Amino acid sequence: MPRTLSLCVIARNEEAMLSGCLESVAGVVDEIVVVDTGSTDRTIEVALAHGARVLEKPWTDDFSAARNAALEVAKGDFVFFLDADERLDQTAMGVLRRLVRDEAENAPPIVYAPLILNVDSAGASLGADHMPRLWRARPELRFTGRIHEQVGVGVVGLKLAYEDALKVIHLGYDPALAKERGKHDRNIALLDRELAERPDDPALIFYRAKESYALGDDAAAAEGFQRVIREAPGLNYALSSYVFAVECLRSIGRSDEGLHVAMDGVRHHPKYSELWYAAGMAALDIGKPVQAEALFREALVPSEGFALTAFNDPDIRAFRAEIGMGQALRVQEQVEKALAVWLKVHDRVPLGPERVRLDLDLIEVYLTLGQQQEAWALLEPMLDSSPEDAVGPLLEFLELYLQFMGPEEAWKFYSNTVTVHTAMLRQMPIVGAGIEIGEVIGIGEPLMELLQIAVHLGSQVPQHYELLARLLEAQGQRPAAEAARRAARRFTAM
Repeated sequence: MPRTLSLCVIARNEEAMLSGCLESVAGVVDEIVVVDTGSTDRTIEVALAHGARVLEKPWTDDFSAARNAALEVAKGDFVFFLDADERLDQTAMGVLRRLVRDEAENAPPIVYAPLILNVDSAGASLGADHMPRLWRARPELRFTGRIHEQVGVGVVGLKLAYEDALKVIHLGYDPALAKERGKHDRNIALLDRELAERPDDPALIFYRAKESYALGDDAAAAEGFQRVIREAPGLNYALSSYVFAVECLRSIGRSDEGLHVAMDGVRHHPKYSELWYAAGMAALDIGKPVQAEALFREALVPSEGFALTAFNDPDIRAFRAEIGMGQALRVQEQVEKALAVWLKVHDRVPLGPERVRLDLDLIEVYLTLGQQQEAWALLEPMLDSSPEDAVGPLLEFLELYLQFMGPEEAWKFYSNTVTVHTAMLRQMPIVGAGIEIGEVIGIGEPLMELLQIAVHLGSQVPQHYELLARLLEAQGQRPAAEAARRAARRFTAM
């Protein structure tokens, strides 16, 4: 008989997330078990609508207790766990069924750890790691620990199998979503309770540091990660801690210390590409571009051995290391080499903030090399899609027009640009630049319109109000002109 598979989910007030989770396994699992721990929204109704068996269990500040409750009622030969903010990647559906089908009848206890791909609300990668989620239903395979619970602790012969092809998309690390759901406060409370009982447990220290990191307390996070490195150097928590410690140290202005930590890490674990990348970023921070370039090249080599069980970021080898290499080359004033590297990797960078940053770098390089046409081809689409990011490069273009073609041509370029790309007129620096050029060439009505836009945007530049007052006076609008002069005096006094 074909082996059956039960999906187990614990949920509380997850009506917005649960449907996506359950839909992702449609046709793959034979049973859905949802343990509801006290929802006050439509979570139970959503679960039932997807054919789930729902078990209501009061929340006791213990994730293991809730997960074990699901295991007690699941009827499948195998069990697979997802959280409501997770989705089975559609490329992994066949992988999941294959693992269930092919495990030998006499196999020792095996727990399969999928690759959990953490993404933000825009789909950008936040890194990845492995978590135990799939195993044959056995009475000895139960969870322990209130939070960041582990399965099968102490089971003789237990094997943990890391399955990169079994991918799960995790949305819950998106900062805004985590804050909205109160995830960090809940996790910190549970971790602190566990640490009071087991203060030297490296896993608890690691996860507590990650909560500090998520909340922006990078100094406390760095201290926690470095403690894990010192006290548990043989665990994958230490490997991950090297990467996170370097990131935290960089964010608090201690990149020199971060580079030292990273280089200590790669001496012990030379096959860990994420750590080479972290070292490269720290070297860039402290003005060592030659060393950074070499470190980024090492980051392109895939991780091997023990490092495969630690935090990993597939985007490093896909494009981030090469972007960093281009940055290092550019600092070395090897601009054409930097351009070649960035053009090679450009189409591999997904649309989003990282593509925007790369495009901005490319625009600046093109302008440095005098290739305005290529720069404009990249910049023009950004005027509508990312107007705030496009402000700096557009101002550079205006400066070039002023320098080489004069204010009349600069105004024509400006006027045509903001007429087609009206979003730029919501950016105060662009409006201000138009006012400066318009004043030089002495235009009338268009200058008045720009000044009115500046006032609407909340300009605090006294000269804008003084110029507006003169134009209003010339039109005979004396009360309005006096109001503009009062505003000019107010902003001058600030």
